[in-house]
Amino acid sequence: MSLITRFALDTQRLTITFIITVVFTGIVQFLDFPRQEDPAIVIREIVVSAFFPGMEPSDMEELVTRKLEAQLRTLPEFDEIWSDSKTGVTIIHAETRDEYDDLDLIWQKTRNKMADIEPYLPQGTIGPFVNDEFGLTAVATIALWSDGFSMAEMRLAARDIRDRLYELDGIRKIELFGVQEEQVFLTFSTAKLEQFGITGQTIIDSLVQQNVVLPGGRIDAAGQDVIVEPTGNFQKIADIENVLITIPNTQQTVKVSDIVDVVRGYEDPPQSLAYYNGQPSIVISVSITPGVNSVAFGKALTQKVRDLESQLPIGYVMEFATFQPDLVEVAVNGALSNVYQTLGIVLVVVILFLGVRTGLIVGSFVPMAMLLGLIVMGSVGIELERISIASSIIALGMLVDNGIVIAEDIRARLGRGEEKRAACLETGRTLAIPLLTSSLTTILAFIPMLLITGQTGEYAYSLPMVVIILLLSSWFLSMYMTPCMSFWFMKVDGKAEASAPQTQDSAYEGKFYRVYRGLLETILRFRKMALIGGIGMLVLGGFIASQLTKEFFGPSERNQFLVYLDMPAGTRSVETDRVTRKLTDWLADKEQNPEVTSSIAYVGTGGPRFFLVLSPLDPDPHVAFLVVNTENPDQTPELVERVRSYFYDQIPEATGRVKRMWMGSEEPGFLEIRLIGLDPEYLFQKGDELVAAVKNLPGSLDVRSNWENK
Repeated sequence: MSLITRFALDTQRLTITFIITVVFTGIVQFLDFPRQEDPAIVIREIVVSAFFPGMEPSDMEELVTRKLEAQLRTLPEFDEIWSDSKTGVTIIHAETRDEYDDLDLIWQKTRNKMADIEPYLPQGTIGPFVNDEFGLTAVATIALWSDGFSMAEMRLAARDIRDRLYELDGIRKIELFGVQEEQVFLTFSTAKLEQFGITGQTIIDSLVQQNVVLPGGRIDAAGQDVIVEPTGNFQKIADIENVLITIPNTQQTVKVSDIVDVVRGYEDPPQSLAYYNGQPSIVISVSITPGVNSVAFGKALTQKVRDLESQLPIGYVMEFATFQPDLVEVAVNGALSNVYQTLGIVLVVVILFLGVRTGLIVGSFVPMAMLLGLIVMGSVGIELERISIASSIIALGMLVDNGIVIAEDIRARLGRGEEKRAACLETGRTLAIPLLTSSLTTILAFIPMLLITGQTGEYAYSLPMVVIILLLSSWFLSMYMTPCMSFWFMKVDGKAEASAPQTQDSAYEGKFYRVYRGLLETILRFRKMALIGGIGMLVLGGFIASQLTKEFFGPSERNQFLVYLDMPAGTRSVETDRVTRKLTDWLADKEQNPEVTSSIAYVGTGGPRFFLVLSPLDPDPHVAFLVVNTENPDQTPELVERVRSYFYDQIPEATGRVKRMWMGSEEPGFLEIRLIGLDPEYLFQKGDELVAAVKNLPGSLDVRSNWENK
């Protein structure tokens, strides 16, 4: 192992080049290092959906869901498959096993399987559709709302904004939520149609035959292709009103406008709605490609949004509903601030106890180890996030020991009069294995965390990896850089120390050691009391530890919380919309809730996945989902309780689930129990009994069954 130290001293120019390269590369890489709020987790989930309008749930289960599930089970990569069968809708979730990494291949095999089963589904089935981007996370959601413009005009503006946003580098996907498609409604009186002997189907057939959107043919005119496009396509309401309908058994015709009312409007009932601070909005969800620095992208996105907003007509407003880069920057900067403080404390301590020269040598060793570790982290795909930075702080207190031990040993050898180069080489030879053994002992203590499987293992992966990288980097630099730094800069008055008489105890005659010796002698004199006190402290510590709340990861420090609004199953989206607007109006009331800065609500859907471990709700007319932003995280717990109380007092027709954000792959305190059986009626009865029993347990909250009401 002394070869590392000898090589560093023999090739000092190369050593200087290495140090400069590490400093320059590390700083440059740090400035553009990928930053995230939390570690990346692979969402190994895919969603398959199919539709048959009007089919009752039991038939959907038997004729559609079971066939799709049977096909999915032929893929051994899937670990869990669960489904919901509702009136006219089936939604199936499938999750792969943790050992599979090539998800694109699995998703393609899933699409192939669904294509194979499609001919065997009931005629009239729409789908199946495969959503293999269920885990895609939105780095930002932008609410577009207006004062004086219709939803149709907002839809056109939102589509144009989407196209313009794609000009930014690093964007993977942009989705629109809350878009209401336009429809033309024909309202008629049955008695009036009977007067003319015309049926509603006759009108529909005539309109379909008139509104032909296919080309009428092709003509070869002097070597040029001329496309024949038939006229009569509907461009406006008047075109529909002027269509002539032949009265049966006569040669007479009548205009559509004479027998029906033609009205232009929006889909009724609406499939999805979105509100920002109570204003009807269209939400633009932006997702970025992996490895992009979200903080730098956030700055570019903010500038782009401001530029686009300035080009819109007066009355349009674009505001960020959720903006992850700000949260990432706060989380990363807060953690980095701890790193800087730790570096400063370490530097001050080593200078005070080791002297200025030795202290500066060790002090330069610490940032070098961090920069080298940063370079290695970048090469293995570890980003700057909450866990990796916390591990850096953990490792910082341990990695400095290697530099201190080497520098102090070299100084002691120089004090005994050894030649400087020989002292550096001998230190490297004698301490290389002990320091490596010490580092490996610490590293092995973190190895079990690398063996954790599933999303928890992925979330915690960077903690042991960063500790391993930094400790090995510090050991290498203590063998490579510290001896060279000591050789160049360390100065010791060897003659003065060599002339002093050296005894075995002479090194322990200082004031600090005298105080320490006195403490040890006192403890040994009253050793029985000391032993009893030690055992008592152990028992007391064990008792206190048993009373502490046990959580692998605690609540998040985001200044956000979540609200789930559940109406009884079967409720039309119009009624869900009414209740949701009542809640959003109350949240926007500054007298009632001055802490709320903004809120975004999705009716009929769960909106985009804006938080990696938060799965969006499946679309359903009777559900709504809200994200509420507060001024600071400290206000969140009190506001959560206030919103929960408001649900109980003011919205009894709905069930409200109010949740704080969390850290880690799973929500703390969340428990899911699955009942499996063949008899739906028996399952429904036992499910209700289980829900009632769990609700009576002390501390239970937000207990519900996903079968809901019949």
